[in-house]
Amino acid sequence: MNTSPSAALTRDRRLRSWARALAADSELSAVDLTTAVARQVQAAFGTEPSTGTPSPIGQDPPDGWTNPWLPGIVHEQAVSPERRTARGAWYTPRSVVEGLVRLAVPGDQPPPAFVADPTCGGGAFLLAALDHLVAGGVTPTAALASIGGQDIDPDAVMVTGLSIRCWAAANGVRDVDPDTIVTCGDALDRYPDPWPTSGVIVGNPPFGTPLRTGAVADAVTRFREGRENLLGPYADLAAAHLLAAVERATAGATVALVQPQSVLSGRDTEGLRTHCRSRAPLRALWAAREAVFDAGVRACAVVVAPGAETDRPVRLAAGPDVTPVDRGSSVVAGSWSGLAAAALGAPSLPIQLTSPTEETGRLGDLITATAGFRDEYYGLVAACGEWTGDDGAEPNRLVTVGSVDPLGSLWGTEPIKFGRRPWHRPTVDLDALDGKVRAWTERQMVPKVVLATQSRVLEPVVDRIGTLIPATPLLAIHADAEDLDRVAAVLLAPPVVAWAWQRWFGSALAVDALKLAARQVAELPLPTDRGAWQEAAAMVAAAPDGQPAAAAWALACAVAEVMNRAYGADDGVYRWWLARARRPAPVDIAAVDAG
Repeated sequence: MNTSPSAALTRDRRLRSWARALAADSELSAVDLTTAVARQVQAAFGTEPSTGTPSPIGQDPPDGWTNPWLPGIVHEQAVSPERRTARGAWYTPRSVVEGLVRLAVPGDQPPPAFVADPTCGGGAFLLAALDHLVAGGVTPTAALASIGGQDIDPDAVMVTGLSIRCWAAANGVRDVDPDTIVTCGDALDRYPDPWPTSGVIVGNPPFGTPLRTGAVADAVTRFREGRENLLGPYADLAAAHLLAAVERATAGATVALVQPQSVLSGRDTEGLRTHCRSRAPLRALWAAREAVFDAGVRACAVVVAPGAETDRPVRLAAGPDVTPVDRGSSVVAGSWSGLAAAALGAPSLPIQLTSPTEETGRLGDLITATAGFRDEYYGLVAACGEWTGDDGAEPNRLVTVGSVDPLGSLWGTEPIKFGRRPWHRPTVDLDALDGKVRAWTERQMVPKVVLATQSRVLEPVVDRIGTLIPATPLLAIHADAEDLDRVAAVLLAPPVVAWAWQRWFGSALAVDALKLAARQVAELPLPTDRGAWQEAAAMVAAAPDGQPAAAAWALACAVAEVMNRAYGADDGVYRWWLARARRPAPVDIAAVDAG
């Protein structure tokens, strides 16, 4: 039976809700409760003899007990959230697991000789691999001999063993010893010796970075030694597991691992991506707009093939059921971030953006860009006050991401939040700033372009008189006064937004949002049609200061349409930009305030 993405996630959430209620009502430990659930599942298949004692489980699962996935689901919900967070281990929805196994081993290829999950958790990927092998014509007994699992957590190894027993019972295999299939160990130290090096490695390794956890395990430290050029200091733990799998695998192997989306474009994984490009080229990639995991981290999955040719097309998939994405006959291998954006509907770009020349130029030829950091942020918080206008002086207007729209400032017209307080007309008392922060602030009080990121399009506003003080993470873009309108026009160009989203996909708080650092703004390409560019800049220059929000929005759309032509893009790129601009992604102000 085919299930829609929403139905697949609904089924998964219903089971997890049942498991959560079961764990809350039970006095058993997580291990004992999971064992009891496994016995119920095996009993449903007639392989677990009755003990003559009442079951400790009061309510049946929504779809009955004939489900080998139940032990893993129950254990995940029975373990405390603190422990799950500390381990970076989160349940992977069944639709994602099964879809990623299909992505790693397409149905038109012969079943792999061996499938391994080096961080197996509750065994979900191994269960999906077993089903996939049997669907490909492998007998259940042979399938059980063709998988291997490992996990650093002894409880996870136990749960995987129970899940395998349940699967064996469901498939008529009466004699299975999980201890020969699943072992306890850290994949960053070593893989089990019996595992072949040319099979399929698949799974969802734990996520974790010192930015969130503040600590690094000894095994991770040892693994990073000598690999500093491949993994930066803040590279996620999952990226280390990807590198470990690639290093162990030989020609003919496939590595398919879930990763945080930051691996696609983050600075700390740039060396890893470069290494994989030559050592293990990308073969498939999955991305999703939906939050398919309970953890707050947005995830993707990469499928790489060690020793394979580098110029083969890449298969794309998207959504909670890992649906194949048709982008024509093939998608040529490119940047990981660009391929993820393509999977989620990024438009095709004109040749001048996909193959730029030195003559094209970059925005950095015209501008310098800067942003404040924690010192500037907290300095402005302490010096911020509500402007009353009593003295008649022009205010030093503090603006945040919430008070900047394309070509318009909402200062004084819309309430904002800054420093965890609401403001209507926030102003900055320069005398309340210390020397360093005051010097930085005064450098920003010149004509400039203020740019908001963490939104679905770039949102520039021209500050012609230099009274806007940008709070982190707003960017201040400085240029000659006669170039400010041209700079704003470039930032509104739909092809530039598409180019930036593809280049730095995965770096923002939201999947569809853009987050650009100051150095990245300088990399934005300039248009080749200088006449259309000048036409758009003249439109920006003719706009009155303080125009109503509706007028600023209409002007931004008109400028974007002209700039779309300046870059030689088709109408589809403009329509893509327009759809994004009309539905801005909400910004988590609390998260932005935290720096």
